[in-house]
Amino acid sequence: MPHPSTIFSIPCGAFAAAAALTLAACGGGGTTDAVPAPAPAPAPAPAPAPAPAPGPAGFSLASPLGVDGSELPADYTCDGPGSSPPLAWANPPAGTREYALLMSTLPGDGSIKYNWVLYNIAASRTALARDAFGAGTLGVGSDGPMAAYQPPCSQGPGAKIYTWTLYALSASPTLASGPVTGAQLEAALAPLTLGKATLNLSYARTAASSGSTAPCALVRNSVAVSTTGRPTVGCDASYAYIGSDGLTSHTMMDGITATNLQVPIAQNFYGTKAWRIPLNPAVAATSTSAVDGPIGMAINGVPIFNPCKQGGCQNGDTKVLGELDVCNGHAGRADDYHYHAAPVCLMATKPASYWDTHPLGWALDGFAIYGYNNADGSPAQRDGVCGGNTNPVSNGPAGYSYHVTDASPYVLSCFRGTPSPDLAGQSAKFSPMRQPPVTPFGVSQMTLTQDPSDGYQVLQFTSARSFTTTETGSDSYANGPGTYRIRYQRLAGAALETLLAQTANKGKSACWNFQFTSGAGTPTQPTITYCR
Repeated sequence: MPHPSTIFSIPCGAFAAAAALTLAACGGGGTTDAVPAPAPAPAPAPAPAPAPAPGPAGFSLASPLGVDGSELPADYTCDGPGSSPPLAWANPPAGTREYALLMSTLPGDGSIKYNWVLYNIAASRTALARDAFGAGTLGVGSDGPMAAYQPPCSQGPGAKIYTWTLYALSASPTLASGPVTGAQLEAALAPLTLGKATLNLSYARTAASSGSTAPCALVRNSVAVSTTGRPTVGCDASYAYIGSDGLTSHTMMDGITATNLQVPIAQNFYGTKAWRIPLNPAVAATSTSAVDGPIGMAINGVPIFNPCKQGGCQNGDTKVLGELDVCNGHAGRADDYHYHAAPVCLMATKPASYWDTHPLGWALDGFAIYGYNNADGSPAQRDGVCGGNTNPVSNGPAGYSYHVTDASPYVLSCFRGTPSPDLAGQSAKFSPMRQPPVTPFGVSQMTLTQDPSDGYQVLQFTSARSFTTTETGSDSYANGPGTYRIRYQRLAGAALETLLAQTANKGKSACWNFQFTSGAGTPTQPTITYCR
């Protein structure tokens, strides 16, 4: 339920002062006619009491988007890119150790619906920027299992009130392992709350809202079936915005036999950095080449790349070289996970025939990517242009479609429609935080697991030969044949804020701690923290 801000003030006593003035009249000689003494002057009014000394201002939450009761701009809803809003706060109560944030609304059934669940926010923080990334630990909202800001997308008529409640806490909440819901977090915060600050903004959707159009529904409906990752979807008049952290719940990195020892970490593909998919694609007069890098987005929020190594196909086919895992993905130079071929682990969650009629992804030109067959179940024929065809489709835009195949280029060789600006601007989506740790080399028995004792991700592999690694690009570490582990974990709370306060990390928002050991746990390199 929305809560009013808690106001803290110190009462002060009032002080009054008055001065009584006595005026003396002097008699004088003169004529025999008596002159009456002048009447005494009236006493001045008492001086006003001084105003009480002001107490400290109340704990408050604000946004440059508007004052309390204003309308939430569409950019922060599913009728736009779905950005998380900028917020700022001031005057927290004494003893605040950290913050938590809940964004909620009350739908027609009277239940509480959560759009944003964020906790473990450091006490030193006073604001969240638009599309804030790395500021705390995300829980899951009420619109699905994605641990992300879930932009408002109410279907009922009339304006809805959305309430942001910032909790000032005396300690960190105790929470069960696994995804945390809004209700779970709110219950855990109750005994720790020193004060609350709230902000209310409203938004009204109609049947004509951009997030309610039929082309937008095709994209939104396609991602709703994913069980290996659930991206957010917002739409303006031109694009669908597919937002995610780029990670998936299915196996990652297992089975790779040639590696540069990058690892999968969360990316910021949300809001203005979400991937834009044209809503009304059309076959273009000329095709656009797909030299290297991203060509589309899978419905689980993982980018799909073309098969070539960075720099072009002359550098090799990632699948042929053994650089892909059992799901046809790997981590790139920004420690970003992506596919280079058919996302077979995603596809394994449904019967094979499902992908004949339902997109498994969306190309950057707006056309859908399907499975191996046409909608009628016949093997998809690949034309001599971009590797797709013009056959009828289901649950996607008409005119053209792409289909995965087990032969290179696996998805598409070029774009038959006009790509969104994200093709040319792809580098802005990624932010490498470290030098490639090694020149790609052969390994075996690679796995990625999580250590249940401390939550670290553990990439383990075996090398039959010696290899040299680097942490900064200017150092080197010799490693003999054997089994090795790379352990890494994202930082949060006070530990994160301490690092971000360092000059070297100015402008960065997220950090990870890396440990390097042998298979037996013996350190092989110094522990290091990378930020971006």
